[in-house]
Amino acid sequence: MRKVLLFSLFILLAGGMVLSSCKKDDEEDEPELTGLEKAKKDYEDHYVGTKLNSIGWTGSEAACNSGDISSSTRGKVVERVNYYRALCGLPSLKLNSAQNASCQDAALIMMANNTLTHTPSSGMKCWTQAGYDAASTGNIAIGWGSDEPKANHSINAVSGYMEDPGAGNEVVGHRAWLLHPPLSAIGTGSVYDANHSYQGMKKAAANCIRWGDNVNGTSSGPEFIAYPPADYVPSVLVFPRWSFALANASFASAKVTVKSGNKTYQCNIIARVAQQGSVNPAARLVWEPQGLSINSDMDFKVTVSDIQGASKTSYTYTVKAFKVSGVARRSESQEGKMLFL
Repeated sequence: MRKVLLFSLFILLAGGMVLSSCKKDDEEDEPELTGLEKAKKDYEDHYVGTKLNSIGWTGSEAACNSGDISSSTRGKVVERVNYYRALCGLPSLKLNSAQNASCQDAALIMMANNTLTHTPSSGMKCWTQAGYDAASTGNIAIGWGSDEPKANHSINAVSGYMEDPGAGNEVVGHRAWLLHPPLSAIGTGSVYDANHSYQGMKKAAANCIRWGDNVNGTSSGPEFIAYPPADYVPSVLVFPRWSFALANASFASAKVTVKSGNKTYQCNIIARVAQQGSVNPAARLVWEPQGLSINSDMDFKVTVSDIQGASKTSYTYTVKAFKVSGVARRSESQEGKMLFL
């Protein structure tokens, strides 16, 4: 009997060793992703993976009811913001649920009045004090003429803020707020009305992302914040306006060059933004490379020089654009018109 027990114990131990060995071999066989492979996976998981068909808005423009959107929609908004922040080496932020209702109110004010303003007046349709508070301390967007999946709300507004197109947005302020290192949370709200009509365009959407009262994180972030970033980036997210932000620097006399291989791109500097207090986003330089087209994986060597007030007068970094299908987003598409403020 003792021999049988010992033999059984031996068999169990041997089996455990085999299973353990197989598990270890499986783990060793799983290759580690390269930087480019990881960037492509992150793009599919956290950018493409955040697309949605409906925001699930429960409100009514006619009744001035700002309603709500689905929790999954808000989750995707935060995920997309964090995707952009990760591209730039910034920490993730969270959802400030206490601000969502005010953001819903702000979005409805914009859509109901077919306008964008950070200071909506009390005489406007669907005005509320909470909506005013959110609009005055957040990014706001509006759009007309698009079906719900592509309308200017939620995740689509996030990408619009990062692109920051159009007159008045040359300083890329919306981008700067979303990429502000100490920003620790956001509130967000969106609306969509398929029956809305404005200047011959059917359908309307609006969004508000509130950063006010959320600039309390402890991260100082990387030494500088560039967009497109000094790392891998999908070609469709290389927008026409490039920026370089550096705390307390002066770009009054700064120059910038962008090269790929033997080609040097002419860069039109469109904004030199001074630092405005310690709570606000960093000083930054904004430019538009001319004639830039990404038809394959391409590296761009960027040099920003003649910087004053910083530890260095010049910075050089490489934007590693990898080709994915599509084109960089525009503020106006064949489907409608979009505005950001």
